[in-house]
Amino acid sequence: MKFYRLIEKILLFCLVSSWRWFVWVHEIKNVRSKKKLIKRQNLTSEQKKLIDDFYLENYGRKVSYYWHRLYQSYTGNFDYRYFPEYLFSVYLEPMTNKRLEVSALEHKSLLTNIVGNGEYGARVPKTYVECVGGTFWDGERNIVSKDEACKILADLYEGTYQAIVKKTVDTSSGRDVRLIHVENGIDALTNETLETVLETMGDNFVVQEKILAHPNFAALYPGSINTLRVVSYLTSKGARVAPVLLRIGQKGYVDNAHAGGIIVGVTDEGKLLSEAYTEYQERYCRHPVTNVVFEDYQLPLVPEIIQTAKRLHKNLPNLRFVSWDFTVDNNSQIVVLEVNLCSQSVWMSQLAHGKSVFGDDTAEMLQLIKRK
Repeated sequence: MKFYRLIEKILLFCLVSSWRWFVWVHEIKNVRSKKKLIKRQNLTSEQKKLIDDFYLENYGRKVSYYWHRLYQSYTGNFDYRYFPEYLFSVYLEPMTNKRLEVSALEHKSLLTNIVGNGEYGARVPKTYVECVGGTFWDGERNIVSKDEACKILADLYEGTYQAIVKKTVDTSSGRDVRLIHVENGIDALTNETLETVLETMGDNFVVQEKILAHPNFAALYPGSINTLRVVSYLTSKGARVAPVLLRIGQKGYVDNAHAGGIIVGVTDEGKLLSEAYTEYQERYCRHPVTNVVFEDYQLPLVPEIIQTAKRLHKNLPNLRFVSWDFTVDNNSQIVVLEVNLCSQSVWMSQLAHGKSVFGDDTAEMLQLIKRK
């Protein structure tokens, strides 16, 4: 038995090392793709010294200034505690959110299991039908046939209705998400039968209600849900939340930054900051489609959402970082649309707010991965 355990540890070590190498290469390529933005921002000798002293003390070595220059190039704000993306994705997250532990929880069909049914202050979108590993289930978690699943969707409401169909594994940045308009057993948007719609989604997907957004969210851009990204993390003093940001669509149904959405910082009181950005630094003081001014625009229930994220994190005590996607529906209910447990990121919050994602907790996060 000890021999097999040893082999298992060796194989896991090789797997984790290979994954870290892959992520490191990805992060280097990503930051180099933004070299034009980095070149625009220089650091003074005093700023470099602040960065060096802080990282030498808490991490054990200096870090490249690329990420500090990149984040500062958006807002112009300097923060020696900016957290380089590669330190998070290559070292910190893999160490605290082990992929083998989170892989099962990442399946998006388990969202209700994590969020609950309202007892923690939030609800999830209602599930009509889901497919898990090729097996179909109805909204009450009863196994049904594919034909029965199609009939459930065809007979769900009188007349017509819209629903969201999205894959539940191996998806990110808004990929594999589609809106359907069910009418007489077909998707009226594409004229496909419901059977064809389900066949195109593979073996792992969910069909769920289309959330109707709160008026204050919808007014910004009605074409997408517009979601608050809330990153909760555990410290020695309990659960904390990183600076909140809002993702807003502008070219379709999804609002992800990689899919062309724009991001803007949100205060803890729920007010938007003055300027929004795309990933490659297009700047907006008002939405390019709706013309809504961002500065001091008020979103509802943000303080309550922050507290909800902290409460929900207690359901995942073995994970240090959790990225939640929240919105508020037209009945002023807090809705969790998605939870992300691995391959998370810390760059969006920092470029939107112009300050470190972990703030006063940055030293503690660095000391977790400190080089001896």
